[in-house]
Amino acid sequence: MTIREKIAALRAAAKAAGGDAVLLTTSDPHCSEYLPDHYNALPWFSGFTGENATLVVTGEGAALWCDGRFYVQADKQLAGTGIECMHDGSAGVPTVADYLAARLGAGRTLLLDGSCVPAARARQYAEALAKNGASLQSRDVAGPIWDASGERPALPDTPCRLLTPAQTGATAAQRIELVRAELAKAGATALAVTGLDCVGWLLNLRARDIPNTPLAVAFALVTRDACTLFLADGRLDAADAAVLAASGVTVRGYGELVDAVRAAGAGEVFLVDEQATNYDLYTALATHATVAGPDPIFALKGVKNEVELQNIRECHIRDGVALVRFQMDLEQALAEGRTLYETDIETMLQRRRAEQPGYFEDSFPTIAAWGPNAAMMHYHAEGEVNSRIEPRGFLLVDNGGQYDCGTTDVTRTYPVGPLTDSERRCYTWVLQSHIDMARAVFLDYCTGFALDTFARGPVWAHKINYRCGTGHGVGFISGVHEGPQSLRPHNPVVFKPGMTITDEPGIYETDEVGIRIENELECVDLGENQYGRWLGFRPLTVAPIDTSPVLVDELSRAQIDWLNDFHAHVCETLSPRLTEAEQAWLRAKCAPIGR
Repeated sequence: MTIREKIAALRAAAKAAGGDAVLLTTSDPHCSEYLPDHYNALPWFSGFTGENATLVVTGEGAALWCDGRFYVQADKQLAGTGIECMHDGSAGVPTVADYLAARLGAGRTLLLDGSCVPAARARQYAEALAKNGASLQSRDVAGPIWDASGERPALPDTPCRLLTPAQTGATAAQRIELVRAELAKAGATALAVTGLDCVGWLLNLRARDIPNTPLAVAFALVTRDACTLFLADGRLDAADAAVLAASGVTVRGYGELVDAVRAAGAGEVFLVDEQATNYDLYTALATHATVAGPDPIFALKGVKNEVELQNIRECHIRDGVALVRFQMDLEQALAEGRTLYETDIETMLQRRRAEQPGYFEDSFPTIAAWGPNAAMMHYHAEGEVNSRIEPRGFLLVDNGGQYDCGTTDVTRTYPVGPLTDSERRCYTWVLQSHIDMARAVFLDYCTGFALDTFARGPVWAHKINYRCGTGHGVGFISGVHEGPQSLRPHNPVVFKPGMTITDEPGIYETDEVGIRIENELECVDLGENQYGRWLGFRPLTVAPIDTSPVLVDELSRAQIDWLNDFHAHVCETLSPRLTEAEQAWLRAKCAPIGR
C-alpha cells in the first residue's frame, strides 16, 4: 500500500466505525518516547519516521504535526503523500486541538486508540471538540488495518533480567518504600506505574524490548501493602522471580493492569499523572478516588545515588576510550583518501565500543551527518539517504552507548577538510555556548528554564537560535532521554545535585551547515554562603573537543581556561587505558590553546 492508500483506508475505517476523523500519535500504552515497534503505527501510515508527531485524518484531508527538530525531515518525507506538514509552534500554524475544533462540528466524532494516547492530550482534544458539539471516542481503527497488512511487528518478549544493587545502589524493596513514602506525602495510597523506565527503576528490571533502550514492556501497581508487576508469562527466570518475591513483588499477566485497577479496594486513593497515563487506564482509575500529581518515580530516578554515579563515571571513561580510537580511525581513513559514507560512521563507532567491557548496544541510532545534512537535527543515514563524506566542511556525529554500568550520549563535530570563515565562526559560537553552560554557577532554586539561557547567550548575540532544548537528562542503563529535568524554555524543574544533564547547543542552517557539541554533565554541590546554596556542573563525558576550527580570539579568558582544564582532565582520565601511540595522539588533541 502507498501512503495515500493507507490514509484512504484509515478514512474509510473511521467512517465505517461511525467516526468522522481519526488521530494517531507517537505513543503507546506506556506514554513512551521510544516505542515498541508493535505500537508505532504513525510511521507506517504516514511515512514520517521522526519522533513526537501527531497525524489527523478527516474526510477532507490529512495533516501531521512535528516539532522544530524535524521540520526539514518531515517536509521531505511527506512530500507527495497528500499529508499537510504542520510545523508545530510556528507562527500561523494551528494546534492539533484548534485544527480538530475547526473541522469537526456538532454531532461529529473523533476516533483515537485511548490505550495509546496520554489522558491529558485526549482530554484536551475532547474539550476542544465539545465547544462545537463534537465528541471523542476511544476506538482503535488503525490497528486492524496494520494487522491485516501482515507488516505489524509482534509485541516484544525478550528475556528480562534484574540489575543488582551493586549496579543500582538499591533493592526493589527499598525503592518501593521510597515510592510509598511519596504517595503518603501526596495523600494517596496507590500508583499505577506505566512508564517503562519507571517500572525498570522501581524493580531494577531490564530487557531488550526496544532498540537502544534496554527496558521491558511491563506495568506495575504499588499499594500500601502490595506491589505487582504486570509482565508477559515466561519472561523472568526463576532466580529473578525469587529475588522479586523476596522484595514483596508478585507477577501477573501484561494485559491485566486495567482489571486490577478496577478490582482495587474501595479505600484506595490513586495518584494519577494525566501526562503519564493512557486515556483508557485513566478512565479505569477515575472509578476510584484520585489525587492529581506527577508520578513520583520521575523525580526519584532523576537524581542518581552515589553508586549509580560511580558506575556512570566509569561508563563514560570506557566510552571515551572508544571515542578516541574512533576519531583516530576516522582521521586515518580521511588521510588515506578512503571513500566513507555516513553509514560507515555508525559501524566504525560500534566496532570500537564493542571492544569495551560491558557494552551491549548503542543508546540511539547514530546521527552521522556530513555538511548540510547536519542541519536536520535528528537526521539518520540509511538506505538511499546516505551521503558520501567529502573532504570539506564538517561531519557531525551524535552517538551513545549502553553499558552494564550506564548510558552515554555525546556529540562531536569534526572538520573533514577545509572550512569556510562562516563555518569557523559558527563552530566557535557553539563552543562558547557549550562552555558557558558547562561552567555555570547557580543557586539551588534555579530551574531548567532559567539555566537554558546560559547556553543561548553566545548564539543569541548573533541573532541565531536553535529550535530545541539545550539538554536533557540521561537514564541509567535506560532511555537516553530522561526527565523530569531538562535545559529548555518553560521547564520548571529545580536542579539538584546528582542530576545528570546533556549540554548540547547548536547552530542549524538549512541546506548549509549543522554544528553541535555535546557533553553529559553531573550537577554538583558547590557549597553554601550567606546567599544560599550554590550548584554547578562537572563533565561526565571524557572525549576531546576539536580545537582546530576555533577562532581563539573570540573566546574569553574564562572560556579558554575551561576548555584547557577540560582537556587536561580528559588526558589524565583516559591515558592509563590507552596505548603509547594513542596517548601521544590524545595529548596533541588536548594541547592547551591560547592567544
